[in-house]
Amino acid sequence: MDSFIGNKDFLKGMNKKGFIAIILVVITLMIVGLMTAKREVVIVYDGKEVRVSTFANTVEDVLNKQEINISKEDKVIPQLDEKLKKDNRIVIHRAFEILLVDGQEEKTITTAEKTVEDLLKTLDIELKEEDRIEPKLKAELSPGEEVKITRVTKEILVEKQEIPFQTTIKHNDNMDYGKTKRVQEGKIGLKEIQLKITYEDGVEKEREVVEEKVLKESTNEIIEKGTAKLLVTSRGAAPRKYKDVIVMQASAYTDDYASTGKKPGDKYFGITSSGTKVRPGVVAVDPRVIPMGSKLYIESMDKTTSYGNASAEDTGGAIKGNKIDLFFPSSQEAMRFGRRNVKVYILD
Repeated sequence: MDSFIGNKDFLKGMNKKGFIAIILVVITLMIVGLMTAKREVVIVYDGKEVRVSTFANTVEDVLNKQEINISKEDKVIPQLDEKLKKDNRIVIHRAFEILLVDGQEEKTITTAEKTVEDLLKTLDIELKEEDRIEPKLKAELSPGEEVKITRVTKEILVEKQEIPFQTTIKHNDNMDYGKTKRVQEGKIGLKEIQLKITYEDGVEKEREVVEEKVLKESTNEIIEKGTAKLLVTSRGAAPRKYKDVIVMQASAYTDDYASTGKKPGDKYFGITSSGTKVRPGVVAVDPRVIPMGSKLYIESMDKTTSYGNASAEDTGGAIKGNKIDLFFPSSQEAMRFGRRNVKVYILD
């Protein structure tokens, strides 16, 4: 088949100017096609931004022409196989390593994702409602960073617990001091407790009581304890109850003039302040400390003979506070006693 240009009949029918016009149209169409195929592209990578003009068709083609190496972990936007458009912008995110701790599992991840949230999507990692993550989802990732996921689980546990009984002590003044008697036996109770247990990465962190129900009440133990204080005055003598015991400074007096300022025949000679007659066993006290008429037992503290049974029937101007004055029949006995500390038992 003869070519279009070589067609003699056609050349004969065309003048020189027409031929030149056709050639110009073809050249123009070729130039327009070339200009249409050429694209301006901005490449952002490794901290710099480069603008290039290219006839490449895809993202991968232009990067190859620019000798920009891409590893399989790098992230390129748009993707490598996408067709280039006019005024394309190509952004390359270089991959880096981070440490991912997911519960009890720890591993090093190479990623080019920008945020923690993007990383989880790429790895198909889901977070449950109670789980925690650090840094937060919107935080930007940086090389060497640790992303920590704490897996939080909860369970309900029902268990039974004993209710211990309490011991109540009741004092009994009619029972000897120190003796005890159980008047009611204690019984342990039982309750049912519903617990919510929180685990973090499989380790128990918290127990919370959700509900508590008593199945059987406990019964308190009741113990009676004797509070009656007993005084044993001598071997074979019956113990005597007392209310209190006081250490006092004791002195001695007689019914002579030196002690009372009265002589035989004087009014009130030998009469106590309470109106009784003085005699062995009568003592003078401060009524604010020991009530008048109290029955006492005076015990020696220095291994000498105790004064023994006494009755608070007298007072004295010098007998104030924890002081007591003991009556003796003679001045010799009084002088021999002198002053000394004694235990004064206030008998019941």
